[in-house]
Amino acid sequence: METIWGSGDQHRPFYMEFEKLFRPFIEKEMEHPVILTANSWEEFIIVPVKRSGERHGFVVIGPSIQQVPTDEHIHGLMNDNQMSYRDLPHWKAYWDSLPVMSRLRLLHISVLAHWMINQEALEITDVLQYSYQYVLPTMFQNNIEIEILTKRELSVSNHSSKIEKRLLELIRTGNTGELMKQWIAFPNEGVGILSKRSQLRNMKNLAICCVAIAMRAAVDGGIYEELAFTLSDLHIQQIEELNDIKAVEAALVRALLDFTERVEQSRKESMSKPIRICCEYIFNRLYQEITFDKLAELTGLNSNYLMNLFKEQTGMTLMNYIQKQRIEEAKKLLNMTNDKISSIGLRLNFYDQSHFIKVFKKYTGMTPKKYRSTLKTEG
Repeated sequence: METIWGSGDQHRPFYMEFEKLFRPFIEKEMEHPVILTANSWEEFIIVPVKRSGERHGFVVIGPSIQQVPTDEHIHGLMNDNQMSYRDLPHWKAYWDSLPVMSRLRLLHISVLAHWMINQEALEITDVLQYSYQYVLPTMFQNNIEIEILTKRELSVSNHSSKIEKRLLELIRTGNTGELMKQWIAFPNEGVGILSKRSQLRNMKNLAICCVAIAMRAAVDGGIYEELAFTLSDLHIQQIEELNDIKAVEAALVRALLDFTERVEQSRKESMSKPIRICCEYIFNRLYQEITFDKLAELTGLNSNYLMNLFKEQTGMTLMNYIQKQRIEEAKKLLNMTNDKISSIGLRLNFYDQSHFIKVFKKYTGMTPKKYRSTLKTEG
């Protein structure tokens, strides 16, 4: 094996040595290129070099990275690998130095490199499928087939899907009361095993699956898609942090109720599709500039007609609706953070502090300062 490594890579990834990362892959008889992702997000293309049908060696192309990791991802990675935060600036510099390359681009490069080296034409789907198949041990697929055979032989089956469908329908229709009644009657036996090593991990996996499915039902029920995804992420993050089975179950119930209650509230707001598009766009962009022209473009309606239709269905002008939503957001920030009042106003796109105070008082009857002090007194 011959390797060439840039002299500037003083802070290498966790594999430390080139050979340790690639040896398990090159010892197998590779037929097609493989895209390999390292523990620290770098990606490499491994291309076999074949002559007369036999492999003579391999070429490694990389490293690249799909995107520079966020602070949250970095924090999790450093915890997983017990890294010292003193090295964090060096790691960030290393990731910033890597070329950003999408998975699609890597697949095209794989196909091109394989053609140049081996004069063999491939589709990018061939490379993608082969990469997953190559990385995953064959024993996993064999185990799945054995488990299916065993369950069929012993006539073992999970409970009927009718109950799950009923629960999802209750979330989709925002029926909180009936949801809880059905949950009480929900059988625990035969639910399925998603982890054989740990009952806590099994319960977490089941809860995460439930949250993901409930999120889709809630979107079908009418809550904003972006909100639904955010809620799903937050509930799953909370479930992941728990270390008690009963707490996991409680967190799951809270998540299901959260989705159902929000659907129930959404269904009370009878709106046409164009107005719902406007409201969702406003909800997702309270911290950005919102123009009437953009809303008209999204709905495909004349701006004057849209403004009249909006007032007819919501009882508020578009401007007043945007202001009210921003004030509702400001109330949350005043309650949940220690941010300066002036900073909150600027973040929510008010011209200046006096404008923010004036609009805030219009919708709440008090200044932001008074509102925050009232919350502290009540607390």
